[in-house]
Amino acid sequence: MQSALIPKCLLVIAKSARMLVQMCVDSGCEVVAIDYFADSDTRQMAKQAYQVPSLAWDDIQATVAAVREVHGLTELVYGSGLETYPETLSCLEKHWRIIGNSAAIFQWVQDKRDFFARLDTLSIPHPPVVFTKPEDVFDWLLKPWRGEGGLGIRRCHNDEFVDGYWQRYIEGRSMSVLFAASRDGVELIGFNEQWTVKSEGGQSFLFAGIVSHAKVSRLIQTEIADWLDKLVNAYELRGLNSMDFMLCDGRCYVLEINARISASAQLYGKSLLLKHLQACQNSRDNSVELSAEPSAYQIVYAQKTVTILERLIWPSWTADRPNPGAIVATGEPICSIIATGKNSGQVLDNLHRQQRILANLLETGL
Repeated sequence: MQSALIPKCLLVIAKSARMLVQMCVDSGCEVVAIDYFADSDTRQMAKQAYQVPSLAWDDIQATVAAVREVHGLTELVYGSGLETYPETLSCLEKHWRIIGNSAAIFQWVQDKRDFFARLDTLSIPHPPVVFTKPEDVFDWLLKPWRGEGGLGIRRCHNDEFVDGYWQRYIEGRSMSVLFAASRDGVELIGFNEQWTVKSEGGQSFLFAGIVSHAKVSRLIQTEIADWLDKLVNAYELRGLNSMDFMLCDGRCYVLEINARISASAQLYGKSLLLKHLQACQNSRDNSVELSAEPSAYQIVYAQKTVTILERLIWPSWTADRPNPGAIVATGEPICSIIATGKNSGQVLDNLHRQQRILANLLETGL
């Protein structure tokens, strides 16, 4: 029986809304989507999907009004992409009930000066951060004040100026933890290992993929849980969130908190929307089933300009599928791959095999 917490229909807004649309549909909730890509599988699953040129308020205001008028919706869930457009969330909040962190909290977590100062106050380790250009630029990264998916992160060079901050580069395992936050505390959903790619378009640390159920020592799990208790209390986070961190020589260094549903949510089963709703309404119970099977999600970026052939039949393990005839420029995402397996090694083997199959399909259409 469907939970009473799940609305009949929701508005979803994200740069790529497919994952959130899938989560809604899997939970028995109809969905109207506003996103930048409006991929074919998003269009197939959603009651209606609106494509917009960006998530800036000026670009979505008329569409949001149309959704309200046509569909009579009053509640929404947001995903990635609003980091760059904080004013959009503030405008939405005036007339919609946001299921997730408020606009103020979302922006507060992104205030880098405050965030790293708060980590210091709470004795939570992080890579060294400075807000004026370091004299020795070796092993420093330039990071934008606001961003998602690794966009805008690059190595620091002597001749560069940036409207952002500098963070010391740390070699190690790039990790994240998915968690549900409520007034009652923090529930750890799962630890993940993630990786980046260097794109042809000049991006050096683009988010490329993530694998669930990463092995992390009990000591690290306890330490992370303690840090999240402090941070959730400090920021009053609600719903599904994630925290990125580096694991190096047995020590953790916090990078950032994503104060919205992150890509890893799709790797933990079909009931994560309910988990999000429960945490936001502080009605958490143990009825939500989480997947115990390791799985991975990878974005496939175009190595050259690709035209999506009309005859192409997408494998079931692909997602975020562009529409027939679409032209994907070099460095842009073509689609995503989702792989499963009995263990992380098998998952990654399957992922690599699927990559080879997909490359052939995109080349030949067969």
